[in-house]
Amino acid sequence: MAGTFFGLEIARRGMMAHQRALDVTGHNLANASTPGYSRQQVIINATDPHSNPSLNSSASPGQLGTGVEVSKIRRIRDEFLDNNVNRAAADTAYWEEQIPFLERVQASISEPASEGIGKNLTEFFKSWMNLNNTPEDPGTKAAVVEIGDQLASLMSSTYNQMDSIQESVVRVHENSKTVYGGQLPVYIDKINSVLVEMRDLNKSISTAFDLGQQPNDLLDKRDKLMEELSSFGPVQVTYEAVGQSNTAKIKALRLFGRDVLTEGTEVELVTDGKNLLLEYHGGLDHNSQYNLTYNAYETNQGGSLLGLEQARQDIIGFKEKLNDIAITMRDKIKSVNTEPPTAGHTDFFLGDLESDSFRVDDTLVNNTTLLDGDKAGDIANLRDTNISEDKPFTFEGYYSVLVTEVGGAVKAANDMSEGQAAINKQITALRDSISGVSVDEELSKMIQYQYGFQASARMVNTIDEMLDIVINRLT
Repeated sequence: MAGTFFGLEIARRGMMAHQRALDVTGHNLANASTPGYSRQQVIINATDPHSNPSLNSSASPGQLGTGVEVSKIRRIRDEFLDNNVNRAAADTAYWEEQIPFLERVQASISEPASEGIGKNLTEFFKSWMNLNNTPEDPGTKAAVVEIGDQLASLMSSTYNQMDSIQESVVRVHENSKTVYGGQLPVYIDKINSVLVEMRDLNKSISTAFDLGQQPNDLLDKRDKLMEELSSFGPVQVTYEAVGQSNTAKIKALRLFGRDVLTEGTEVELVTDGKNLLLEYHGGLDHNSQYNLTYNAYETNQGGSLLGLEQARQDIIGFKEKLNDIAITMRDKIKSVNTEPPTAGHTDFFLGDLESDSFRVDDTLVNNTTLLDGDKAGDIANLRDTNISEDKPFTFEGYYSVLVTEVGGAVKAANDMSEGQAAINKQITALRDSISGVSVDEELSKMIQYQYGFQASARMVNTIDEMLDIVINRLT
């Protein structure tokens, strides 16, 4: 049968269980505003009764309860919503990362503007038409050279700004084919830092589980790091179940399809001279590569790395179009001037934008009277001819295409970013409605556990009084 102090032990267990429940409730309330924190819940179960039935058990009216215990402190988390949040983080980052760079390109073009390239192209060909009317007029010749020099300077300045924006994504050293500077290498360093922290956390979590503990706060930190890692690129994770938890230990972790969980694994950004590559060192996929440039437009993968590379490729395309206008205009004016050969001919435009050498011939700048006005009409007519067979646009039309593409890229990035951000916000809110802390609910539980503790304490006091009578007052 139960001993004299049996009731005290039951009351003590009740006090301890409700004290632990109050501690967990306080922990929840303290972290109500902590990003990534998951609400924790105390699982309270009745302890084994006294005594367990057996063949030799004495007959009694029934088994006596022995009180209560905290069997587990679990965190409230939905792994499927976590996967959705991580996916949404990748999709959002893919578009968000492009916006600032593309908007800077749009600002560098500054169209429509009274002094923009489009306006200067129009004025340039008009000046040749004016020279055709007065081919020997020195003032008109000077005007053609001045407007041409202004157009060349403006195109060079715009191209150089685009080049600077491209290098703010990443700089590629052409001779050594190394990568340095820019936003992409910064993110690579962050990825490696996150991977080191995740591996350390996974070890601590595994150790805790092996000891029979429930490392809820460590799991929250790991999930937060997982979401951060997902923003860089697609992450695939395989878990090893422990007890009732299906996401206890990470068994395998892959970034862009390559192993990154193995100790010592790190990611490096390299180039083969044309493409940007992620190179994996150490681990199961030692020295394997992932081609960022080739996959830059794979929107189904997502992540800031691919988003930045898409923005960089877009900028490279914008630069090529602008350079096409410059060198085609240079070559067509040259071909008009040299057919048939003209005595004392001087090229009008020299160089190209890519080598930062596009300019009006210095000889003409220094002496505008050397400009041959006899071909002015033919050069003016170039305004209405197509750039080439595969580019059926005039110079002004082709430049308008460039402006439209830049504006379209900015709009697409903004629209997609807003849409994905809304999805991300909705999914995150849904996850937080399950995992987040409700202050009102926790306060209600606090009162419940407080009363439970007080009732158990009152039981201790009552039993103490009863024992006092038995021990000290009975004679």
